[in-house]
Amino acid sequence: MALVIDSFGHVMPNQFCQALLKAHPTVELKELSVLTYFGDMENRVRVLDKHKIDKQVLTLARPSIWLNMPADLVFKMTPLANDAVAEVARKYPDRFIPTGMLPVPSEEYLDEFDRCINELGMAGIQIVSNIDGKPLDDPAFRGFFARANETKTPIWIHPQLQQGWSQQWVLDKIFGWPFDTTIAMARLVFSGMMEEFPNLNIVVHHMGAMVPHFSERIKGFYDSTYFPRANFIPLKKGPLEYFGRFYGDSVLNGSVHAFECGYKFFGPEHIVFATDYPFGPKEGEEWMAGALHQVQTIDLPQKEKDMILSGNLLRIIEKR
Repeated sequence: MALVIDSFGHVMPNQFCQALLKAHPTVELKELSVLTYFGDMENRVRVLDKHKIDKQVLTLARPSIWLNMPADLVFKMTPLANDAVAEVARKYPDRFIPTGMLPVPSEEYLDEFDRCINELGMAGIQIVSNIDGKPLDDPAFRGFFARANETKTPIWIHPQLQQGWSQQWVLDKIFGWPFDTTIAMARLVFSGMMEEFPNLNIVVHHMGAMVPHFSERIKGFYDSTYFPRANFIPLKKGPLEYFGRFYGDSVLNGSVHAFECGYKFFGPEHIVFATDYPFGPKEGEEWMAGALHQVQTIDLPQKEKDMILSGNLLRIIEKR
C-alpha cells in the first residue's frame, strides 16, 4: 500500500493570524481566528492518524483574507505568512509538506518565490485564481509562470471570487469558487500559456471544477466557426490536451459520481487525493472521510489508486 498524502490541506498558523488581525482585520479573518483547530498541529496529527493519512500538504488559509489589503501591507505580510507555514511544518517534518503563498504572483514577488523554494524548502507555491480581478494570463504575472516553468515548481491554484450579490448563502464559495477556477484554467489554456510553458505542474481545487463535466462543450466551441468574436488563437494541440495537463484534486466533498467524471477526464495520472481539511462539517473530518471514501469506492486497480493517493503528487514534487 502506497503512502496516503492529502495534497490540498489548509492551515492558519496562530502567530500569523494574530499579526494579521492587528494589521488588517477582516470578516474572513475574524471568522477563521475563532477556529483554533486551524493552527492546532497536535490535533491535526491526531486527525491524520485517525483517518490513516500519512502526510498533508499545507497551504495557507484562506486566500480571501488578502482581498482589499493595501499593496504595501500585502508585500510586508507575505513573508511572515510563509515563515509561519514553514515553521509549523518544520515541527512535524514527516507529516507535513509546506507550500508558499504569493497573493500577487508578479515580478516583485519572485525573490519571495525563490526564498520559499530554496531557503524555506517548500514544495511549491499557492496562488489564487484571479488577483483583484486580473486574470492569471495577465502580462504582470508572466514572469511568475516562466519561473515556475523553468524550475518545475508545482503551483497550487485556490479559487477566489467574492461579490456582494453572491455572499448570501455563501454562493460565492459553493458555486463562485469552482466557476473562477474554471475561468483561470481556461485563460491559461486559451492564452497559449500552457503551450508556451510545458513544464507547468498545476494542482487545481475541486477536480478541475466545471472542466471535466463540460469538456466536450469546450472542444465544440473551440472547433466551431459560429462565434468568430471568440478569437481563439491556434494551438498546436486540441485544447483538451492542455486542460488535461492540470492535476485535479479530489476535493468533491465525498461525491463518488463527480470523482468518476473527473477520473474519466484527467485519468489516473492527473488526479491527486485531497481533503480540504479542516474546512467542512465536524471540523473538517466529514469531508476528509468523504475524500477517502471516493477513492476506496471507485473500481480502480490498486496501482491507479496508489498513484492518486500519493504517487502523482510525489512525482511532480520530485521533478524539481
